[in-house]
Amino acid sequence: MTTRARHQILFKISAVVLSLLATLLFLEIALRIFGPKYYKFNNQSAVYYTNPRNYHIPIGKDGNDVIYGLVYTSSQSGYRFPDGTAYIDDRDDSSILGLGDSFTFGRGVKYEDIYLTVLQGLIKQGGRDIKIRNCGVIGHDIREVFDTYLLESSKKRYPIVIYGFVLNDFGLPVRIYGDDQIDLNNGGYAFDPIRKISGLYNFVCHLIDKKRLHDVTIKAYLKSFRGRNAENKFNLLREFHRDIKDRDGKFVIVLFPLLYDFASYPFREIHEKISVFCKGEGILLVDLFPAFSKYRAEELWVNPTDHHPNETAHKIAAGEIYKFFTQNKLLQAIDEKQE
Repeated sequence: MTTRARHQILFKISAVVLSLLATLLFLEIALRIFGPKYYKFNNQSAVYYTNPRNYHIPIGKDGNDVIYGLVYTSSQSGYRFPDGTAYIDDRDDSSILGLGDSFTFGRGVKYEDIYLTVLQGLIKQGGRDIKIRNCGVIGHDIREVFDTYLLESSKKRYPIVIYGFVLNDFGLPVRIYGDDQIDLNNGGYAFDPIRKISGLYNFVCHLIDKKRLHDVTIKAYLKSFRGRNAENKFNLLREFHRDIKDRDGKFVIVLFPLLYDFASYPFREIHEKISVFCKGEGILLVDLFPAFSKYRAEELWVNPTDHHPNETAHKIAAGEIYKFFTQNKLLQAIDEKQE
């Protein structure tokens, strides 16, 4: 091979390499601007590295990154610790008991914006001074919610018990690892600094994660409402209702959908099973999916890295519950007991 031929081959290889590099550089720039965002976060605490709605306040720094969140302080209704792990409410004049996990506790939202707090305000605007005791605890499943109810009901009777039910309350059969595209609140997570730096690398990882986590998450949630696990948990829910009924109370389940892809929502099967069960058992049910689905799921997130309901979602929930109470004349039962 002549020197000229070798130079021509090297020139062609260089041209291909440079063209490839230029394409990769173009893709990198484009994906940094228009591609999926990758955030640094901790899904075990209500602190955030972004504040897109200006709802949270700066509470500290992590290196050069500002951390946003809420500062929980005492109020007339109780106290919540800054790490969001406990809630104390020592009032004894409540007529409605609120139970649930972090959705009811109100992780990531101000106390005045929690749906039970808003609901209490709506009831007052309607002419009734009825207090609601919020006993939501982060991380509780149905067994722990029932235990909380037994503890609270041992102190006094509640004419109405509200259970803010979330789809993972029956427990998930598998641990979900990764940047979960469906439920960031429960997926395992490890920060990858390369994904933060490279838009192209993040895009590839995003596509892989989206496919894998979409399948495993949906399968896990659907499986928890099938077979022996579902039978045991529905029996526990039946016992829950029986105890409330024996105390002459009304049991209201407020069903929160997962805030994910309302247009092709993959968990309708679960909502239908809960609806059929509640109808058969005589349990009152407020399914929030129809009201929530008028929005895009991300419009109801506390933060891009926290898929708990934000203040808008809590307000919607409170309005739907109050409408349900009014239509079914549930508050009259409290009036009769207070006379």
